[in-house]
Amino acid sequence: MMIIVTGTPGTGKTTVTQLLADKIDAKLISINSLLENYDLNLGIDEVRGYKIVDTEKMIPIVDSIKDKYSDDLIIFEGHLAQDYPNADKVIVLRCDPKKLEMRLNTRDWPDRKVHENVSAEILGVCTSESYDTYGDIVQEVDTSNLTPDKVVDVLISIINDEKTYPLGEVDFLSEYFTYLD
Repeated sequence: MMIIVTGTPGTGKTTVTQLLADKIDAKLISINSLLENYDLNLGIDEVRGYKIVDTEKMIPIVDSIKDKYSDDLIIFEGHLAQDYPNADKVIVLRCDPKKLEMRLNTRDWPDRKVHENVSAEILGVCTSESYDTYGDIVQEVDTSNLTPDKVVDVLISIINDEKTYPLGEVDFLSEYFTYLD
């Protein structure tokens, strides 16, 4: 089984998936490690300062990893992981935009990049992109007031089909729409 954990940068994906993989003995694939190990970087978006990922080249690589570890639980983590179309569950981590902005400001990123990511979180871009690929199997978890360990517990409950966190219950747009100016 393959689980995608995606979300805006700063929502806790890397921290939580490392803890989760250790706790449930799952194979963890990070999109950042794929970028480095499989030459998926098409360059840098000069305006935004992002690495441009060759998602077309990424898909068969992730397919081969999935086939190799077909008996294992695989967690595929990253901001663009939702571009991989062959997962069994998709979980989008969300975070209150004010908290997200504080987290991103510790990364020494330009203000423009921080603002763009906070705006994407307000608009639910990762959720929307995940829904475009996977439809109603996408679930959203608001990490704003949860410790990483608590988020891990929530993810385990989703993986084990004990709880659901359906789309549409996390809404930051109504509170933060003026930030988008």
